[in-house]
Amino acid sequence: MDKNKKIIIWLNFTMFFLVIMIMIGGITRLTDSGLSIVTWKPITGFIPPINHEQWIESFNEYKTFPEYQLKSIDMKLSEYKFIYFWEYMHRMMGRFFGFLFIIPFSLFLIRGYLDKLLIRKLLFVFVLGGLQGFVGWYMVKSGLVNKPDVSHYRLALHLFIAFIILSYIYKLKMSLLFDKINKVKNYKFYNLLSLLIIFLLFLQIIYGAFNAGLKTSNIINTFPFYNGMFFPFSEFNLTPMWLNFFENKFGVQFIHRYLAFIIIFIIGFFTYNVNSDVKRIKLESQYIITLIVYQCILGVLTLVSSSAIIFALIHQLIAIFSILVMVRIKHKLKYISNEIKS
Repeated sequence: MDKNKKIIIWLNFTMFFLVIMIMIGGITRLTDSGLSIVTWKPITGFIPPINHEQWIESFNEYKTFPEYQLKSIDMKLSEYKFIYFWEYMHRMMGRFFGFLFIIPFSLFLIRGYLDKLLIRKLLFVFVLGGLQGFVGWYMVKSGLVNKPDVSHYRLALHLFIAFIILSYIYKLKMSLLFDKINKVKNYKFYNLLSLLIIFLLFLQIIYGAFNAGLKTSNIINTFPFYNGMFFPFSEFNLTPMWLNFFENKFGVQFIHRYLAFIIIFIIGFFTYNVNSDVKRIKLESQYIITLIVYQCILGVLTLVSSSAIIFALIHQLIAIFSILVMVRIKHKLKYISNEIKS
């Protein structure tokens, strides 16, 4: 088997488990499980409570923090075990991702499969993974003092880095599938437009995390109106005014909704025009317009259901696919394919 194909298989496994970890992170957030493990033990934290006494000790430790005292005072041990499970799974997936990365990387390095440029890029992924672990604890820490909710800014940063890692790994895979020597110099306009779409999708992901962190759908869960208001400007009560678009629930949801309309319009324009000019990304362009339409539908369903888990998770999953398809489009607009099959 060609060495590049072996690396691609490894990168595919890595991306698959990273997607699983992102989805488990979504479940952790939606079930309010993220503050169940109140200590960070990077080395020894892989061992959960294994007997009744250890569970009682862990539960008692949880009881000393604001989430239990202010929100979960009637929680039973069985309920604690449930939220502990999801947070534990999320952290274990992070550890597993680290091993899944470093062990094959070391083997490929020893066998001489990796050139210097690819080594540097893969080490960058490893650094990002370590940063992601730290940011995850930094996020959890924000909910362990006074107010028992994690900072929506830190939540957004945590999710943003996860999407950056996933997108970057996929870009590395694409660099092995497409020959950079045979660079296509046409389609400058479509290259710039695809870059704008990727930027807007990442911005939308950030605002999706803002909405999740602020739990806006618990307060505003009607569409197309905002609890009877066509525009929610009367609810913008923070000063200075711009702060409402970052910390006010109505303002954050306003940005998230109208940014979705902007994105679907630009992607529609992109798909309509690129289909007639660039035949080799015709299929991907059809994928992205289909994904973004379903993403908007799922966004509305997530909203009106007050973030029902099934709708929220599918909404997050389609966001993942949308980013990856746009990364593929951006790459295929610039480079000619090799013979390796994806």
